[in-house]
Amino acid sequence: MQASAVVNQQGESSRAGRAMFRGESRKRPVVFHGQVLLIENLKERRQLMCDMLAHERFEVGVVENAREAVQLLAEDIFSGQRQAPELILCNARMLGDAGLAALERLCASNPQVPVILYSPFTNPRLREQISRIPGAWFMDHSAKLEDLRSAVVSLAASRQTRV
Repeated sequence: MQASAVVNQQGESSRAGRAMFRGESRKRPVVFHGQVLLIENLKERRQLMCDMLAHERFEVGVVENAREAVQLLAEDIFSGQRQAPELILCNARMLGDAGLAALERLCASNPQVPVILYSPFTNPRLREQISRIPGAWFMDHSAKLEDLRSAVVSLAASRQTRV
């Protein structure tokens, strides 16, 4: 990489260049173009769910990073910068406290958007946080992929009949 690539025409270094130099992660914009928003950080589970949703003919937007998910839920969708998806399917543990709080606000302001939270591992604190999210469905460790598929198809069908 040449030094000129990090310097603009006025001779000032770019923010991206400084961020890379300091070892900071570069912020990527979250893009959502799907009918179902899938928030999942585990590669194998994400691929399995994407395949399942594609088999059911859903368009899927994927967010695989917790920080990007919080940004999308708290800022982009809530502020109207992005259109809300028709359904949100989310790994509850991945979001953390900030993400669950953002999802709670989003669900309160957009009750027409169904949300399915799932987690193979829960604890009383996580279950209590999930219970505060209005209208959200929760599937715990006993749920299988077929159960999740049925819930997605059912919620999508009920949403279509309401519109």
